[in-house]
Amino acid sequence: MDKNNKKETFERNNYQRLTSLIFQELSWLPLWIKKDGDIIANADNNSEKYILDSLKIMNLTKKSLKNKKVFNIGTGRESRFFASCGADVTHIDMGPESVQELKNWAKKNKANIHSTNIDIADANIGENKFDIIFLSGIYQHIQFPALALVKFINALKKNGLMYMGFYRSGEFKYFIVDAIRYILPVSSLAKVRDINSILFTFGEHRHYQSSRVMDDFFIPRKHNFDPKDIISDVKLLGGSIFHFDNDFRDYNHKGHSYFSIGGDRIYITKKNNKITKLNNVKNKLKTLTGRNQIFDVNYKEELINENINLFKRIKTYYETGFISETNLICLCIGLYQFTRPFELENSFYFQETKKKDRHSVLNTYLKNFIKNFSIKK
Repeated sequence: MDKNNKKETFERNNYQRLTSLIFQELSWLPLWIKKDGDIIANADNNSEKYILDSLKIMNLTKKSLKNKKVFNIGTGRESRFFASCGADVTHIDMGPESVQELKNWAKKNKANIHSTNIDIADANIGENKFDIIFLSGIYQHIQFPALALVKFINALKKNGLMYMGFYRSGEFKYFIVDAIRYILPVSSLAKVRDINSILFTFGEHRHYQSSRVMDDFFIPRKHNFDPKDIISDVKLLGGSIFHFDNDFRDYNHKGHSYFSIGGDRIYITKKNNKITKLNNVKNKLKTLTGRNQIFDVNYKEELINENINLFKRIKTYYETGFISETNLICLCIGLYQFTRPFELENSFYFQETKKKDRHSVLNTYLKNFIKNFSIKK
């Protein structure tokens, strides 16, 4: 094995190990292992609502799912829903715990689920095989997303239907998350988990908010996509879009709602049995990686660019010992309250961003932190 192949293998193994650790042990799986719909560790585990919303757009009902061939990736929540409606479900996930839990559930409920512990990069999911492909919260975490998209569209039957939700480039909350990921090292994971739990979840690690922090801060791949790039790849691969909200803005950080921009859900079909060979399209694919919200978006506003420079300054101060790890962690947990607190109405930071311009409040916060919590002032 040459040097480049060794490096690629190491990076891939590290990606798989860390992804599995976070999803299987530190975040979502511990919340989802009971019957779908239960309230588990302060988290609403009811996936049925958002699936039904998508089925309505697909012009499908629960009854129409009987005997449909469905493909799904993840912790198994959606797979359980489709199987309970009589569908024939193929499920994969990198985490062995997710797969085993789903197999146990399928056996107990006599459900038609075929679950395999495998990364999509290694999986052969077939061609022109599935009536429905349902991917919620998956595409942004795949190591090389577009390579998986080739498999997804090839596996979709003619007139099959595919739903894909993804992290949207241009969203304020992902600007904050990418800033946190930029300044905070992975080595702080355990301390972040403890401090966040002490401050916001009554010391409970197995909590929805703790899971979100672990996911957003430390999952090894978090791609943010411009919908124009996804649509370009879908069309290149022989798919077509049958539903999208047509929000094509590059970014929007204004406003006071939880989502600052639309265009993060897309519905795809295939009008023929075309199979695309990866080697024929690889150099044309646009979503092999996503867009970092700190470095890959051209912001016109002076204040946004000033805040980016403040993040760079904080990172330099931390790396040179002028900011302590504990203070940096507290800053990042505070930043998260600007956009993804557990209870929006009870978060002082989030409410302040509703009263004033988001970046104005952020600017004050970052300047105060540098002024009061760095040795080099």
